[in-house]
Amino acid sequence: MIHIITNHHKTFKWLNIQAKYLKENTANEYRVYCGTSDMPTDINLDDLSLEESVLDKYIIDTMDKVENKHAYKMNYLASLINLSQEDENDLLVFLDPDALPLRSGWDNFIIDALKEYSAAAISREENIEPLLMDHQKPYPHPCFFATTLGFWKKNNLSWDLDASQGAHCAGVLLKQWLDKKGHKWAKLLRTNCFNLHPLNFGIYGGLIYHHGSGNRPIYDSIDVWSRPELSRKYGVSLDLHWPGLLEFNQRISDLVFQEIENNSRFINMYFSGTE
Repeated sequence: MIHIITNHHKTFKWLNIQAKYLKENTANEYRVYCGTSDMPTDINLDDLSLEESVLDKYIIDTMDKVENKHAYKMNYLASLINLSQEDENDLLVFLDPDALPLRSGWDNFIIDALKEYSAAAISREENIEPLLMDHQKPYPHPCFFATTLGFWKKNNLSWDLDASQGAHCAGVLLKQWLDKKGHKWAKLLRTNCFNLHPLNFGIYGGLIYHHGSGNRPIYDSIDVWSRPELSRKYGVSLDLHWPGLLEFNQRISDLVFQEIENNSRFINMYFSGTE
């Protein structure tokens, strides 16, 4: 069994797309623990299910009483899985709502990797994060992280943050724990042959597509620090002084989303140069 945790926040637009990619490309039996938080109240979840019932493996939880932070919501969804009722060798996968498995049998590739490594995760090493200390990076990114259910549960792992170290990124404490305990993790690195943006619209390890900022403003560390003159002047507040940056990034994101929605071959052909 594969236990997949995903948190859809503020928009349902990725729900059926992600479910279709999972259904088409996952080789083993799986179950999805899906959080839906801060969603539009005028949309009925039952109306979103497509005819092919791509949501039939989804357990939906609105997480009304969970603090509105992504890390806490992922921890909560993981807590719904009772290790005593499952096989400790089951695969546990954390997946952002705008992250999609591209390769048929992607799960078997990850299962094979876990024979050598304790975990496998996307590592966004193309992102410039100078506000993090050297020992805090690179870290396993929660947009895609996989390990065994037993490893996660028995070691009481989590996506907790440690703001006291200047890190507000889920995955930093997890990286430090893995390092301290001597556990190796397999890094899925960016494999795009074509880039519209240096961070967004990424393919990792040839397995996973991550749209990036699929449910929040299209703005990340690389948008700031890859522009040295502007970053020296404005720092992380660049978006306040140049709101057009976010607006333009959003237009690109919306255009790519429309292509993904209308053409299942688009991601591979455009960003990876494959069919």
